Amino acid sequence: MLTYLDALCDAMVGRDLSRLRALVDDHPLARLLPTEALSEVRRFLAGKVSAHAVPLMMLRFRDQTARLLSELPRAELPPAEPVMRPHLSASIKRRGRSRAKQMELPLSA
Repeated sequence: MLTYLDALCDAMVGRDLSRLRALVDDHPLARLLPTEALSEVRRFLAGKVSAHAVPLMMLRFRDQTARLLSELPRAELPPAEPVMRPHLSASIKRRGRSRAKQMELPLSA
């Protein structure tokens, strides 16, 4: 998907209308484009943009897709195990139940 979005952005920035038309009309991933990005592609194809226009909606969608693909699902993250230090457990027991519910977690970078 990112390769397809990169090709679309390159064609839009380079004003390569034949390549842009082929990427939108003939490509199966074109149906996954959001409405804003597709309307921006249509404006580029129709020539309704200035010579210095940048495909902002397409670049935004590409960035969002890249971020989603790079994130790990929460189920795959290793669970953090609580750590109780032996010298603290005695002092926690002395202070009562309100402090016993608190535990120390390891610091990680």
